[in-house]
Amino acid sequence: MASRVKLAGLIAALLFILLPSFTLAQDVNFGVSPAEVHIDNLPPGEATEFELTIYNKEKLAHNFTITSFQPPEEERREGRAEFPEDSWISLSSQEIEVAANAEAEITAKVAIPREQKWAGKDWEMWLGVAAASSDLLAVKLYVRLLVSTSPAVEARYNAPLVTGIIVGTALLGCGGYYYFRRKARHE
Repeated sequence: MASRVKLAGLIAALLFILLPSFTLAQDVNFGVSPAEVHIDNLPPGEATEFELTIYNKEKLAHNFTITSFQPPEEERREGRAEFPEDSWISLSSQEIEVAANAEAEITAKVAIPREQKWAGKDWEMWLGVAAASSDLLAVKLYVRLLVSTSPAVEARYNAPLVTGIIVGTALLGCGGYYYFRRKARHE
């Protein structure tokens, strides 16, 4: 009899603890598109942009926050390394309000520094989107960002420098020609 009372008390305690935590989770109906972004052959020193669309399917407006997240190694795609620096990804806004039954776009920019050590790499980063909430539990959707850099850093053509060298060489050549021509006449 005593064991049945203890068992009933334990079940009641577990229900008392677990049931409210499920109801504390905010039930926000939203979506994010695209679910996966592929950026291929991005030369180091260059940048590219893409759009994220957040769909609010609720009858109320919600604020959404966007954060970057390094996925654990077992969650990354095969052959993908951890993204080296979060600061290489910038968002037009870390937080956005989306009206009821509406959608909003955020622009994300990926810029890789111009260094040879970043050439020929394959990385993965996740962007998490969640409805801003003070609830204990919240739903977060992740966008998988797959970035591959080109095999070599491309040489940049510096037009003003090359033009300056050509003009300078031409002026020195003309100046030298006229100088020696004048010198030859006087002799």
